[in-house]
Amino acid sequence: MADIRAGVRDNPTMYPFAAVLTDPQELADVAAYIEGLCIPVEHGRYEGSDADRQMATGKVLYEKECRGCHGASGEGFRDKGYPVIAGQHYPYLLRQMTEIRDGKRRNANPEMVRIISKYDNSQLLAISAYQSSLRMPGRMCKAMATRKKW
Repeated sequence: MADIRAGVRDNPTMYPFAAVLTDPQELADVAAYIEGLCIPVEHGRYEGSDADRQMATGKVLYEKECRGCHGASGEGFRDKGYPVIAGQHYPYLLRQMTEIRDGKRRNANPEMVRIISKYDNSQLLAISAYQSSLRMPGRMCKAMATRKKW
């Protein structure tokens, strides 16, 4: 939120929220709340007809370059500022990695930029497909049932 408000990360959906949360404690409270939420297991996996192949390719690339910072289960390392990626939507992961590679995400970690710059679109698709399948122990849950409107 702070990066969105500072103009170093683009996310039009979040602009109104970033504008309202001006106090650092408010930002910390929202971040702590979101961090405590469980991650639905059905959440945004890659479902293309080539999913098995993409995930196998993505796993090889993830193990080689991503695991060291994001962890075996995508749990990240908070103390180092490496985010949780387990349970993230496939399209979100692909968009973020593409924007980092292409220089559109201005708040990216320089090491991430260096690593990701060598990957083409098909490799980013495979990595994102694999990442979207990761399940973080202790944080996954069933998605809440959709409420019926009466």
